[in-house]
Amino acid sequence: MKLTKYLAAAAVSAAFIAVPASAATMGMADLAITGLIILDANNKAAEGITIKTENRTGTANSNFNGNDGTGAGSGNIFSTTIGGTVDVKNRCAGPSCAAMPAGNYPGGVENNFTAHIAAPSGNYALGDMYIAGSAIGIGANGLTRADSSVMTPGNAGSANATIANSATSETVFVASSTLQARFALGFEAYVAAFVNATAGVNGSSLGTISWALSLQEVIGNVSTTIMNWSPSEINDGVASSDASQNSIKETSGTVLSNLVTLTTGRTYKLTINQASNSIASEVRAVPEPGSMVLVGLGLLALGAASRRRKAAK
Repeated sequence: MKLTKYLAAAAVSAAFIAVPASAATMGMADLAITGLIILDANNKAAEGITIKTENRTGTANSNFNGNDGTGAGSGNIFSTTIGGTVDVKNRCAGPSCAAMPAGNYPGGVENNFTAHIAAPSGNYALGDMYIAGSAIGIGANGLTRADSSVMTPGNAGSANATIANSATSETVFVASSTLQARFALGFEAYVAAFVNATAGVNGSSLGTISWALSLQEVIGNVSTTIMNWSPSEINDGVASSDASQNSIKETSGTVLSNLVTLTTGRTYKLTINQASNSIASEVRAVPEPGSMVLVGLGLLALGAASRRRKAAK
C-alpha cells in the first residue's frame, strides 16, 4: 500500500507556507526506510535465513558558498557488525545553521525522520544519514536527508547524504524444497523544489532520492545477479527554475519486489544503495528593464561622444 501526494505549479504556492517576499530557492530530498523483510510466496515472513556478515558505510556532507558543512565526529563511518548502527551526525553549512534546531526542524536536526520544511528558511545546506538494525528484518531502518535553502543573492547551497548497506546471507530451510521469496520495503519519501524568482532575480533548485537493491547468488567463487530492484516510488526527484515548476512530491507505504528463487544451503549477497541529493542554486541579481534602459542610454551617449571627438579631428 502506498500514499502519494503530488503538488505542482499554482497548487504549490499554498503548500509552501510563509513564502518569503524576497527571492529564494529551496531543494529537499528526504528518504526514510522503515523496514525490509523477505516474504515467502504467501506473503508471510520467510524463515530459515541466517545473516553471516554485514558491511555498511555511511557518509553525509554539505556545502554552502564553497564552504563544507561541519558536524560532530567523522563524515564517513564504516561498520562490520551484524545489525550495527551507522550514524553520521548531521553536517550543516551556511550562516543559518546555528538557528536550525529551534526553527526549521521541530524535535531537533539529528536523525529527524519526520520534519519537512514547507518553504525556504535561511541560508544553509544540511546533510544527515542513519541506519540501524539488520538489513533484513522488521527493525531495519535508515535515513538520508539532503536539504538546501538560499534566500539572498550571491549564495549557493548544496547537500547530499549517501548510505550503503551490504549483507551476505546463508539461507537454511526446514524443508528440502526451494523458496519463492520477495522483498517488502517500507518507506517514507519527500522531495521538493522551489524557486521564488522576484523581479531581477533568478535561480534553480532540485531534490532527488534513490534506492536500489541487488541480490547475488554465490556458488564457489562465482556470483550471479538474480535480482536488481529499484522501486519507482523512491527513485524520483523534482526540479525547478521557475515558479511554474515548483513542486512537492510526498510518498509513503510499502512496495513489493518480484518473486525470486532462493535455494536451500546457498549463500546470497545483498547490496543496498540509498542516497538523497538536493541543490538550492545561486540566486543572482540581473538587470531590471529600467536598468537596462539606463545602460543603453549610457552606451549611446558614449558612442555619440566618440563620434564628436572623431569629427573634431
